[in-house]
Amino acid sequence: MSAILKLREVSKQFPGVMALQAVDLEVHAGEIHALLGENGAGKSTLAKIIGGVYPPTSGEIYLNDVLQNFHSPYDAQKAGVGMLYQELNLLPELTIAENIFLGSEPKQAILPFIDWKRIHRQTAILLEKVGLEVSFKVKVGSLSIAQQQMVQLAKALHQNIQLLIMDEPTARLTHHETENFFHSVQALKHQGVAILFISHRLDEVKNHCDRATILRDGQVVATLDVKEHSLDTISTLILGRHLSEKFPQRQAQYGAELLRVQGLTRYGIFEDIGFTLREGEILGITGLVGSGRTAILRAIFGLEPVDEGDFYINRHRVQIRSLQDAIQYGIGLLTENRQQQGLVLEMNIRENIHLASLEKAPAGPFIDHQQEAQLSAYYIRKLGIEAPSHDFKTRHLSSGNQQKVILSKWLATSPHILLCDEPTQGVDIGGKTEIYHLMNQLLDRGMGIVMVSGDINEILEMCDRVIVLHKGRIAATLPCSETDEASVLAYALHGGTP
Repeated sequence: MSAILKLREVSKQFPGVMALQAVDLEVHAGEIHALLGENGAGKSTLAKIIGGVYPPTSGEIYLNDVLQNFHSPYDAQKAGVGMLYQELNLLPELTIAENIFLGSEPKQAILPFIDWKRIHRQTAILLEKVGLEVSFKVKVGSLSIAQQQMVQLAKALHQNIQLLIMDEPTARLTHHETENFFHSVQALKHQGVAILFISHRLDEVKNHCDRATILRDGQVVATLDVKEHSLDTISTLILGRHLSEKFPQRQAQYGAELLRVQGLTRYGIFEDIGFTLREGEILGITGLVGSGRTAILRAIFGLEPVDEGDFYINRHRVQIRSLQDAIQYGIGLLTENRQQQGLVLEMNIRENIHLASLEKAPAGPFIDHQQEAQLSAYYIRKLGIEAPSHDFKTRHLSSGNQQKVILSKWLATSPHILLCDEPTQGVDIGGKTEIYHLMNQLLDRGMGIVMVSGDINEILEMCDRVIVLHKGRIAATLPCSETDEASVLAYALHGGTP
């Protein structure tokens, strides 16, 4: 196979940080090539250099053996490089066809007007290629996350790309949606497109990729044939050490009831949701994207209104109508979208950790910066947040360390109940294990955790019970030790066993 992309000694230096150092990489036509490494290893930086977002400090980039000098993403796109990001880059109020052709609308032959017939005809062909069975007239905002990701894939195809870079494209997809996504990616592979695939999900890499290049601290440590190496070998190369166990063991010891939800309903989103949570327990919630799993957590935390239902904290009926109510009753929330909903990115670590505790601070017009510094220093040490100082902006932290800052923010409020929405999404394998250990430590202190995740294996390994949602209703509540992935998936897909 011919090499579509060649990198030769590519380095990138930011002020005070050497992000990449002398990276060599080749991606061939018709190959799915994984780019692996811990958070902060340099994967996204390398992808942005290839995509024209950053110029390299030194080194050379070749496409089809032609030396490139990209000054912008537009330059990279003209050369045949497409980018597919984890964060969706679509306009929700426009239709699928309008999003795909935005900025490249064809004109009619005679009149200077947009040729909508041509746009609609070509969009229908693109949607068929990616296996998305919806009308091109549908507004993107009405689609599920998985469907929007397919629209992004179709948009990349429209650009006549030779190289497609995918940065965590399946992070927000369920197992079933991920399989459909890779069915479309395989079609691209067979058309000769070179694909650079960034992911922390090593099972996906093993099942779908051909080769992998592993980065550690900005340097290449290995390029290998995925099929010839075990997941244990790959994870050891990523971490630089052997990971004895991904999911830590614990002895479940349940205490008193912390939270009870009865008849929780928000019309059109979820209906008649009920469960209890005890001290020392992790209760899992899973289901397809759009099944209501995130909306339920946000309702419990007072961020979304409910039409019916009751909340009980320590067996006492309470009203939770706002974030302030939730904090008062000892509830914390790790949001799914950590950058938009969990952090103020322009604030530093110290300010973010103290943010949720301001309501409990002594009355007065001024913030106690000494107390703020002591609090942040404690959690930086306790949770092992890797940063130069507590004045470091959270925008520049890796995903795993950002998640630790959010967790610190809520731990600082002394919660009894922690709601976790996709707590390990976008976090590398080492960071995931650290988060699992932290969760178990919180349980030992008598806390209860409700964890939403689309990763069924994660749910079954970490949780005591799992609620499976189907179209906004509870399809089943199962003990995790007595069920398997196939059964959970069947309830999620069909509302019952096959």
